[in-house]
Order: sequence, then C-alpha cells, then structure tokens
Amino acid sequence: MLPAWEQRKLGDVTTRHDNLRIPVTAKDRLPGNTPYYGANGIQDYVEGFTHEGEFVLVAEDGITDLDNYPVQLINGLSWVNNHAHVIKAIPGMAQNCFIMHAIKSMDIASYLVGGTRSKLNAEVLMGLEFKLPSNNEQICIGALLSALDTLITLHQRKLKLLKILRKQCSIKCLSRSFT
Repeated sequence: MLPAWEQRKLGDVTTRHDNLRIPVTAKDRLPGNTPYYGANGIQDYVEGFTHEGEFVLVAEDGITDLDNYPVQLINGLSWVNNHAHVIKAIPGMAQNCFIMHAIKSMDIASYLVGGTRSKLNAEVLMGLEFKLPSNNEQICIGALLSALDTLITLHQRKLKLLKILRKQCSIKCLSRSFT
C-alpha cells in the first residue's frame, strides 16, 4: 500500500536560488551558448552562467500569459535574470519535474500582487500548498505528464503545419479556378 499524499508547502520541499540571478541588459550581453532566461523563457543566449544543474523556473513578473503561467524545468548551465524565481527540489523529498507540473496545475493568477505589472512574491511562491506523493510516485507522474506535454506539443506543431498546407492548397485551388 502506498503512503497517502501529504499536504506540503513548496518551501518545505524546495530551496530557492534567486540570490544567484543577475539581470543583464541586451546591449551588455556577451553572445554565447548559455540560455538567458527571463519570466517567459529563453530571451537570448549568452556567455557565462548563473546556475548549473536542474531547476524549476517560475515567472516572478513580466508575464505575457496568465492562462499558461510560465513554469519550466531547466537543466545544465543557465543564466537567469531577476524576472524568474529559481527553485530546486530537496533530494529525497521532492522531484523537480513533479514540482514543475504541480505549480503548472495551480491558478497562480490568484496569488499575484500589484497593479499593471503583476508579481508573484517569493514568500507567496514558497507558501503555495499542494499534495505531495512519495518520491517514486512523483517520478512516475512527472515522467507521464512530461510525455503528455511532448505529445501535445508535437500535435500542435502538426496542426499548425496542416493549417498552413490547407491554406496553401486553398490558394492554389482558387488561382486555378480563375485561369
């Protein structure tokens, strides 16, 4: 029998690495191979890095889509600016992939503060509560949800290409009917 899922705060099972973030204006960035992350994902590629390893990035401010709140899993060398929170699961307690999907499933918009530029405060982020299964279940659930995300992305790309193809075929058919 598997143990029951526990209600936990994000801050109980992750550590925050925001102290390593460094914003660099576009004109001051040195071109390189390291992804430069902001609130909405990769903004550029730069030389150097601020973080090394696997982390979950959660938009702090400057988001462009409240319905698909930017949360992503990154791995390797990265440079993160001050518009994304950087958290990491505590080994043995939580899995980064599961944490990422758990945050993605939440209505983050209800936790944002501020007027025209909504912000997710670090204290609010770390206080988010969710149900946490065992490590083995987290690994399985995280892998399944990531596989589904990949499949959805592939189908979205296919749909986009099919729509382009349909439009091109319609144009060709129309041009033939006028000749």
